[in-house]
Amino acid sequence: MKMSTKTIASLMVVTAVASAMPGASQLGVPRQRRKSQFDKLLAVHDRKGELRAEILGISALTFRQMSRTRSFAQIVRECGIGSTRAFRLALFGRLRDELLRRGWSRAKIDAYMAARVVRAAA
Repeated sequence: MKMSTKTIASLMVVTAVASAMPGASQLGVPRQRRKSQFDKLLAVHDRKGELRAEILGISALTFRQMSRTRSFAQIVRECGIGSTRAFRLALFGRLRDELLRRGWSRAKIDAYMAARVVRAAA
């Protein structure tokens, strides 16, 4: 994964908040153009779709082609994950595993989450 450790940790916090409170990050725009702040943040940091494709079990190229014609919720269902919330939980686990692989301890991850989830939820 070609992301900085700080970015991975921040995405993990935002993913935890978005998974716990679905719909809390919706923007106040017309229904046709509604997209959550979480989805926009994930798209910025996973610009090429590599992380999302890895979790969905497809190639990044296939993910980008599918995302041109389908909504993200449709792509998630077609790849066998039941809902976008289930995808977010899988993403959370993947980010946590990546931090562990980079040398973070479980205690350090828990302390980081405890300190930042409260601020992110507000």
